[in-house]
Amino acid sequence: MSIFGEFKINGNQLVATETGAQIPLNADFARDALRIASFVWFVNALRATRMMRGREPRAKISFFPKKPRSYYAIWPVCQLADVKIVDDPAEADLHFYFEDSEFLTAPRMTPTAKPAFNVNCFDIRKSVVARIFQEVFGYSLEVDPTTHHGVMVEKSELNGKHDGRKIEGPIASPKPGHVYQRIIENTFDGKEHVDIRTPIVGGRTTPYVFLKKRTRALRFTNDNHRVDLAPIDAMLSRAEQEKIAAFAAAMHLDYGGLDILRDRHDGRIYIVDANKTDMGPPAAMRGQDKLTAMRALAEAFAAAIDAKLAE
Repeated sequence: MSIFGEFKINGNQLVATETGAQIPLNADFARDALRIASFVWFVNALRATRMMRGREPRAKISFFPKKPRSYYAIWPVCQLADVKIVDDPAEADLHFYFEDSEFLTAPRMTPTAKPAFNVNCFDIRKSVVARIFQEVFGYSLEVDPTTHHGVMVEKSELNGKHDGRKIEGPIASPKPGHVYQRIIENTFDGKEHVDIRTPIVGGRTTPYVFLKKRTRALRFTNDNHRVDLAPIDAMLSRAEQEKIAAFAAAMHLDYGGLDILRDRHDGRIYIVDANKTDMGPPAAMRGQDKLTAMRALAEAFAAAIDAKLAE
């Protein structure tokens, strides 16, 4: 059974057809789906009010090879930034490469010669993220599983799998399609694991980050028991933010989200994942925080569009 062509139901799992990401069909899913639907309705109401007042769009944008659904973060950002999503590339002022694919052998061609977002961001595999992270930050996340003694993390190269697991090294044969990384103790209290989800807009960080909090048993899943909104300056230093911008530039990531962990032992941050088609805002976040975050992203996106059009 397929849903909108992008998901299918497999037993008690909702599976994304493009990425293979699995979402348990349970009470938590029903709660989160209701929260997402409520937020989408609210954003649509805001947008309708602006249109009734005769507010003209800032710009027109087309997405290729597909348009984002309303549960992707870029959708409410466009609505709140007064950016009109159009189907015809010839009608657009800008383009946006949007595809749930970790790797292409080369960038996709833009529909026209107009400015575009993310067009050169065509390889976000975890091994690439780790390599560029080391080049920019000067220290490593990856380990050699055949020589590493002690606990390490084994996870899929692909986004959305959430299949990380602890294993003991060294091992004789690394699993194909997987990466091996050091254990990051990303807790403030030794118990609750905190993922600093850091939005990137226009290749830069934005005023807020999402603190995605998970229990130790669920640290490698996507099951957040709470998501808090925090000012970025409270979580990441200015020097770290500059490094993050340099990482985004090296990844050719104009717009997306980074998963950043801070190790409580050495105090350093580690970028473990880059996503160019992130969903959001997180369902577990309070409604007012969602609106605050999306408005901040929309303001940054409007500025990025103005910059692109001025090039």
